Amino acid sequence: MAKSRIETFKAFLEKDPGNSLARYSLAMEFRKAGRYDDALARFAELIERDPEYVPAYFMCGQTAVEAGKVEEAKKVLRVGIDVASNAGETHAAEKMAELLATLE
Repeated sequence: MAKSRIETFKAFLEKDPGNSLARYSLAMEFRKAGRYDDALARFAELIERDPEYVPAYFMCGQTAVEAGKVEEAKKVLRVGIDVASNAGETHAAEKMAELLATLE
């Protein structure tokens, strides 16, 4: 039997816990499966391990909104806007600012 994508990304992380893309992908798979708490936990781990990984902030914010955790979304988006701006990723900062504006 074929492994699920969640199992595949978990296996990648067992071999290479520092693999930010695998951790991001695992979070996205949990999100797609509607497992928002698991997704948010993985995004939080990713942000803690690799605070410069800009896409994690936007997707974490979106996932928090989907989970009904608006205050959590606002917090992560505010941090993400700063991280993206400092990294020169203006498009990402603008997208996060747009989402944040819809929540306030």
